[in-house]
Amino acid sequence: MAVSVLTAFFLQKKLKWSRMVLYFYEDCEYSQVVLNTITSLHIKDKFTFKDIRLNPDYAKELVELTGDVTVPCLVNAEGPMKEAKDIRKYLVSNFI
Repeated sequence: MAVSVLTAFFLQKKLKWSRMVLYFYEDCEYSQVVLNTITSLHIKDKFTFKDIRLNPDYAKELVELTGDVTVPCLVNAEGPMKEAKDIRKYLVSNFI
């Protein structure tokens, strides 16, 4: 049975966003709020972590995605989300 182009697109999108991405850096207190939330919810396995201070390519990706290097930045299927309090609220409401 052939897979339609539309089905293939949605499968690809689902696979692509099966993990969320968190852009952060360790010394950022706001990043720590999000990292602590992820740890307390036991959902580390749902993330790819990208420390923009350890890898300059991650900072470039973040600029391409959002126009700046503000962290933390959560990227999920809906797009990028900034502001630690908003990210924390999203995580708590979706993973408790």
